[in-house]
Amino acid sequence: MLTFEDSFEVKTTPEKSYNQVADLEELVKLVPDLISHEKISDTEMKLTAKAGVSFIKGKFDLVLDVTESEANKMITLKGRGNGSGASVDFTLNFQFTGENDQTKVQWKAEMNIVGTAASMGARMMKSAAQKYITKLVASYKKALEEEQVE
Repeated sequence: MLTFEDSFEVKTTPEKSYNQVADLEELVKLVPDLISHEKISDTEMKLTAKAGVSFIKGKFDLVLDVTESEANKMITLKGRGNGSGASVDFTLNFQFTGENDQTKVQWKAEMNIVGTAASMGARMMKSAAQKYITKLVASYKKALEEEQVE
């Protein structure tokens, strides 16, 4: 199991920070190397994205579910999928604290990757997973910051 966590502050309300993740149509815009997506319901989406390690790249077909949420305070997303010789299960937790136009976003990602790609080495897999999560969170933060400029 790989675990990554961090936090950042952004000049926006907890409500806007929460809505950016809770609205799956907005959330999927943040996914790095997204190929396609299909909304199944307000809490579930299928998506395909490019992913890989080093020269071994391919696409992953994923199902993403909102499994728990408390408006403007927290949200938990769970995903599962496979592709490129591996399968992945992950959980993303976001917590939002603050008031007015200042929000602290705390996030935690837990991933379990199994299969041929996972056997290539823990350090390589951890590095690739961390890079992907970091890109996703950076896109999220950027989207929130750009919203304030408009």
